Amino acid sequence: MSMTTYSKEIPRLATGAYLRLARLPLSAVERVAGQRGNDQWRPALAFEDFEARVEAVVGSVLRDESLQDSAKLRRAKLAQLKQANNLEAVAEQKRRQADETFQTRREQAALKRTQAAERAAKREADLERDAADKERKAKQRAAKKSATAEAAKARQEEVIDRQERAAKLSALDVEAEALATAKEAVDAQETVEVIDETIEGQQEARKSS
Repeated sequence: MSMTTYSKEIPRLATGAYLRLARLPLSAVERVAGQRGNDQWRPALAFEDFEARVEAVVGSVLRDESLQDSAKLRRAKLAQLKQANNLEAVAEQKRRQADETFQTRREQAALKRTQAAERAAKREADLERDAADKERKAKQRAAKKSATAEAAKARQEEVIDRQERAAKLSALDVEAEALATAKEAVDAQETVEVIDETIEGQQEARKSS
């Protein structure tokens, strides 16, 4: 190993050791938070960016292409991760919007079902009320017709009764008149008989004298 290479290797190793040492607290937090191995975790992304800047600065100062390449790779990785995060954020936003739209539509559908059920119940109540009104009116008409028929029947029976009473009275009058005529005839016959007896008596008396 040449002196130039060795002189670059020491800072490179020191830089790596420093970065590993600096990451120890973050690694502990990752284990506690359950984010170990999650490259898209924001603190991990922030430290990755810090590592890239440190490697870029040290690589620039030492003109160490290996550190500069490592910094470029870290930055490319960060760019991809940030893009993935952005895409994930957009996807999450779309999922939330979709959920909200779905929830809104479900609520609207539930409201429409409720309104339809209320309208159906109202229609059913209206139909039942109309049917009850029609039945009540039909009963009223039937009762009125029955009362009218009964009144007509009563009037007819009353007329018949009057006619029968008039006929009976007429018959009684005729019978009375016949009886009176018969009595007059009897009386006349009796008068004739009395006259006849008187005449006969007078004739007998004349004969005797």
